[in-house]
Amino acid sequence: MLRFNAGGPAGLIDGKAPGNGSKLDDAQRQALAAIVERGPIPAIHEVVRWRLADLEQWIREEFGISLS
Repeated sequence: MLRFNAGGPAGLIDGKAPGNGSKLDDAQRQALAAIVERGPIPAIHEVVRWRLADLEQWIREEFGISLS
């Protein structure tokens, strides 16, 4: 009822929830995209294709950011 009182009928329409901000900045996202595009090097990364767990570990090692 408060949303209607504050904004009339348009106040009842749900907008996009703000949510949490990104943990990675633009440069970090670009670096992640580049490594995904190149693919893993088996001798270095010890995998033949990226899994989410592998990319999460790479982000933790590269940027010190923990994701879940």
